[in-house]
Amino acid sequence: MTLCFIPARGGSKRIPGKNSRTLAGKPLLSWTIAAAKASGCFGEFVVSSDDERILEIASANGAAADRRSEHLSGDRVRFVEVLDEYLRRPENAGRFQRVVVLLPTCPFRSAADIRAAVELQSQNADAFVVSVNPYEFPPEFACDFDSATHALRLRQPDVYARSTQSQSVVPAFHPNGAIYVGSVARFLETQSFYVPPVLGFLLPPERAMDLDHPHQWELAEHLASKHLNP
Repeated sequence: MTLCFIPARGGSKRIPGKNSRTLAGKPLLSWTIAAAKASGCFGEFVVSSDDERILEIASANGAAADRRSEHLSGDRVRFVEVLDEYLRRPENAGRFQRVVVLLPTCPFRSAADIRAAVELQSQNADAFVVSVNPYEFPPEFACDFDSATHALRLRQPDVYARSTQSQSVVPAFHPNGAIYVGSVARFLETQSFYVPPVLGFLLPPERAMDLDHPHQWELAEHLASKHLNP
């Protein structure tokens, strides 16, 4: 059986109440549950949270609401710690062969995206699959900036010496949080989705958006109106 695991903490400093906040008429969390259910990939859907409102939304949308323990509710707790605790419970031993983690802050990945990522992982049972998209601007041009003195330090001066055009460097990619896939056995062995072999699943920017800042929410409202998520 494949488990869909959606970690949805209640706290959010930049966008208060983010996971339960309404986006285009429905709670942010429900976008992810809807895509997961439409994918047809899962035998069970679990939303893990420390927040009563989020757990209510999960239940209302047909997912199992799992209240995480207090020691796993802090803002420094990683989702892999929460997932590891859930999978190691005696009642869950041997129930799931594959796990897919979907962060609710990425509302625009589609059911087809989830199916394709699961299919990619099924071709190599030992591999982890992580959704990625390209950096908007090459990280090779990163600088350190001192706001007090306005001093700017180039991290890679040799890159600037060759060219200041973004086209002059090889594109770099980063995980976006939309989809993580792996076998339960491999995850329990490593407590990570980044132990090789790792396969990247490319998402276009409009479906890879991870809502972390207020201005992104405004853009998400516009994208939601385009019905990007089935």
